[in-house]
Amino acid sequence: MKLLILTYSYSPDLNPRAFRWSSVAAQLARNGHEVHVLCASRGEQQEREHGVVIHRVRDWLIATSAQPVSTMPSKGSAPAPAAWQARLRSLARSLWRALRWPDYACGWIIPAVRAGRSLCSSHRYDWIISVSHPFTGHLVGALLRPAAPQASWMVDIGDPFHLMQEPSPNNRRLYGWLSRRVEAHVVATADAISVTTPSTQGVYESFFSPPHGKVRVVPPLLSLPTPPPPSPHAGDGVVRIVFVGTLYRKLRSPRFLLECFSALRAALPQDRLEMHFYGSVNDCAEDLAAYQEAAQGALFVHGLVDRAEVLQAMVDATVLVNIGNESETQLASKVIEYMAVGKPILNLVSSSRDTSLAALAQYPAVLHVYRTVGLPVQETVDTIRAFVLAKPVVPGEAVEAELARYSISYVCACYEAMLRRRADAGLNCG
Repeated sequence: MKLLILTYSYSPDLNPRAFRWSSVAAQLARNGHEVHVLCASRGEQQEREHGVVIHRVRDWLIATSAQPVSTMPSKGSAPAPAAWQARLRSLARSLWRALRWPDYACGWIIPAVRAGRSLCSSHRYDWIISVSHPFTGHLVGALLRPAAPQASWMVDIGDPFHLMQEPSPNNRRLYGWLSRRVEAHVVATADAISVTTPSTQGVYESFFSPPHGKVRVVPPLLSLPTPPPPSPHAGDGVVRIVFVGTLYRKLRSPRFLLECFSALRAALPQDRLEMHFYGSVNDCAEDLAAYQEAAQGALFVHGLVDRAEVLQAMVDATVLVNIGNESETQLASKVIEYMAVGKPILNLVSSSRDTSLAALAQYPAVLHVYRTVGLPVQETVDTIRAFVLAKPVVPGEAVEAELARYSISYVCACYEAMLRRRADAGLNCG
């Protein structure tokens, strides 16, 4: 089949959608499909990678006001701008976020549609596959349908759009009605819809009432390379607690974890305990900075770094931490990667509907802790301390089971079953 994939993010971007669809596109190409990808770039270019033809189209606005905050500025960084300049920039960002629609990637819509129409006129695609997050990808897909009337349309939903409360992709007061109407149109006119969790499937079926079987579950993808051996310092006796992922104050706040870490430092020799954060910190930078100063060199905020560095950190960790979403529709992709490296997992959740509970149900080395507002109680601190010091071992067969469950071959087979408009009898992608 000839496929056109519309995704704002693609390799070498460092985010879950880029990781997933760079791997899936390459696997589809290896399986004999002709695969074209239309994605965003700071410059226009075309290239071929792993058998995939990649068309990169510049985002006219480049979304600089909405790029995730990677980490906090170091003390040795360039001087801060004058106070009035900082206030002016903050006001401009706030105004932009209040007015933009559908999301931060809106500057890609016009150039992507223009490039997509050109591609559709020279290629007779069998399927157009649009990817979110961001939702802009689906809007481009909807606008391209008249240019490719012979093509079917698959909508791959990484995160909900209208149903997303935090972080909201746009001003809900101003655009809530429009977001609902447009997403309802996308759900109604798409030929196939994929989501990553059964809970998301249930939410979409309940809210939008699509025909039975239209929304299918394609599980998260494990796209990590082969884990490296532990670093020499991994055996130095230091307890390393590592979090990998994106932080948001209202959706995935680090405050409870930081309080637990502070309590653990009081219960353990301070030179034996470290806390590491990898990923975008967004509006949590101030919280982390305050704790970082108090931790006196035991708390590290690395920001967005190369995947190889993140993988090494996970391999060297004593315990990996997942902070569950304040949402029943999202599963952090890092949960799957945590299981694949075979490390103990501290899972901080706030609701019994947290999707990580089901994902980790069969994992042999996990401690579920319900987050509270304010300081953790002493019993919680003692439980975490015992778990961290016990260093439970994950059997190799458990790791192998997770590798098979979320492998690229399995996930790609689920997508191909949808592209062939059938459900393989022996393939249970849910």
